[in-house]
Amino acid sequence: MKVAVVGAGLSGLNAGRILSEYCKVAVFEPHSLGGLAGSFCTGEYCIEKFYHHFFRSDDYLLSLLKTLKLSGKTVWKTARIGQEFNGNLYSLSTPVEILKFPGLSILDKIRLAIFTLKAKKIEYEKYDETGVIEGLKRDVGERLYDNFFLPLLKAKFGENYREVSYAWLLARVSIRSNRKLFGEELGYLRGGFHQLVERLSENLEIRKEKARIEKSGKWTVNGEKFDSIVFTAPIPELGSLGEKLGIKPVRYQSSICLLISMDSPFTENLYWVNYPNEPFGATIEHTNFMPLEDYGEHLMYVAGYTIPENLSKLQDEQLFRLWLSSLKKYGLEERNIRWWRVFKAKYSGAVYVKGFRKLITPYRLADGLYYAGLTSKDNYPERSMNGSLLAGKNAAELVIKDHLS
Repeated sequence: MKVAVVGAGLSGLNAGRILSEYCKVAVFEPHSLGGLAGSFCTGEYCIEKFYHHFFRSDDYLLSLLKTLKLSGKTVWKTARIGQEFNGNLYSLSTPVEILKFPGLSILDKIRLAIFTLKAKKIEYEKYDETGVIEGLKRDVGERLYDNFFLPLLKAKFGENYREVSYAWLLARVSIRSNRKLFGEELGYLRGGFHQLVERLSENLEIRKEKARIEKSGKWTVNGEKFDSIVFTAPIPELGSLGEKLGIKPVRYQSSICLLISMDSPFTENLYWVNYPNEPFGATIEHTNFMPLEDYGEHLMYVAGYTIPENLSKLQDEQLFRLWLSSLKKYGLEERNIRWWRVFKAKYSGAVYVKGFRKLITPYRLADGLYYAGLTSKDNYPERSMNGSLLAGKNAAELVIKDHLS
């Protein structure tokens, strides 16, 4: 049996790895391996093009790291989180720092703490049809919504924020929040996630081709017949075939990451800082999380989101200049920058609109055609490495069940 896997992100590579134990597999990927988890290598080290970390609740990812003999590289660290307010950066990592933060009243801080505790216990799926604005205004009040949540929603979803489901926010707080006394506990693969990508792709046949899928009796990719196809790229890349199959359209957003190498740190010890009113949404200072000696230079991501139609509005140099002009207000000097790179992903994630559960793409699209990726149920209500790996696993197991058992 021959199976084609289209896309070499985490879903595709994991599906290919599992299927290769049972049949002949060809993976089609015109770009670099890893998809959104792909890396940029300097010759001295590799680092992800888009910031990545994982969580204690990512059971499948953690078990897979053990299977691939990478668990020894797993490290857990407490990351310090901050917020910009009136031109200053404030750490919100400890209870004392949160109490001192001038951007919220004491009453709103109490409301925020109560909301966080309650969200961890709520069955977020029940709020899939509820809008995030409606839910927040009801549960935390207008003022906390306006002063705290609204800027973050705009930074994350841009012009789509009004359509987002309350289930997304509740799940993010519930699943992703693992706060310790001095910050948020996050996991990372020391040395970089390129090691995971390399292990997943070992012994796989990777074809550096853009896949053209057609149906003429059997499914074909670029004219070659396959018994089954596992499609793991974003749904829009199916083109008219997606419409013919009746796949429900999903709204996507795009990601932009500016990766900066610096002679000295941007902040003293903050890993993640949110910026409510800048052209970017956050700075993620990687070497305030992982040891500087692993890289020999200070590294920081500057991250923003947009819609796919706006992704190419600014050239890399224009975007760098625009974002640098904002960063200068917080102390970054251009002479401190060694080099920079801009990375863009047109379809980096779904916009989790109200009623998104009805839009989840099934694993079986048609007889012999399967899907695993950003809009699979394992990536609801938010995409993650764990969800993408699980989607690849579940699609592969369905192929095996349908054709090999």
